[in-house]
Amino acid sequence: MATARKPAGDLTGRQAEKLAAERDAEAKERAKTMATATIVAEAEKSNTVIDLTAKPMPEVEEQPVVVEEAPREIRVNTNLTDIVVGQGNYLTFEVGVPYRVPAFVANHLEEKGLIWH
Repeated sequence: MATARKPAGDLTGRQAEKLAAERDAEAKERAKTMATATIVAEAEKSNTVIDLTAKPMPEVEEQPVVVEEAPREIRVNTNLTDIVVGQGNYLTFEVGVPYRVPAFVANHLEEKGLIWH
């Protein structure tokens, strides 16, 4: 960086020029050390083997397998009006009429003894 030389009577200009030269030299020196540090860090990183086999595998909680049953055909042995099976399932059944219902409804009615066999 070529700058014009400051006149002898310009003390502030000469001081600023001197400080700028020192700052530039210091910045170049820091850049060299940073470059060296980066090279060393990259060399260490490329020479280090990360062993993923030594780490314990996370425990997996086993979940039961839920198999949804197919709908079933049923007939009830008594008239049922507005019964609730599960949340929000209001059902009405008449004796002798065949119904196709989800398996959980058939299982519930079977437990209560309301299915005609």
